[in-house]
Amino acid sequence: MLKNLFLLSGFVVLTIILMGCWERKPTYVYLMLHPDYLQRVYNQCVETVTAASLPCDVIMRAQSDFTSLVNQREQDAERFGAQILQAQENSSVLKIKFNAAVSAYQTVGKTNPSLDALKNTRLEVDKARAAYKVSIENVRILLTVVAATSTM
Repeated sequence: MLKNLFLLSGFVVLTIILMGCWERKPTYVYLMLHPDYLQRVYNQCVETVTAASLPCDVIMRAQSDFTSLVNQREQDAERFGAQILQAQENSSVLKIKFNAAVSAYQTVGKTNPSLDALKNTRLEVDKARAAYKVSIENVRILLTVVAATSTM
């Protein structure tokens, strides 16, 4: 009896977890990095019947931004390439800042600091991590535009 109850509760928990995964709405970054999927869900949003689970406002913005990047690349490929190089350079600088913030946090942690000093240093690490993550996403999006528009 107890074994059946355990199995049933495990099944219910697994079902809830899986339903949560299926209900997840695509993020802006995910859409920008997956242009084929973006096009599919965009088409669903512009049709008269859309699924309630689709965040059409995010999809429309991603489609507009992706199209704008494609147009920039088509109008001036060299300038777009320079934009990619600049984004990669910015990402490298932000990675150095992130590593420095982590190092400072570790150093402060070894000196038995006040709670406020530790919090402030941790906030700097979090800010640096967030900026670095955004810069990496930007580079990946630009490279995705190149991959999506390249002809063999």
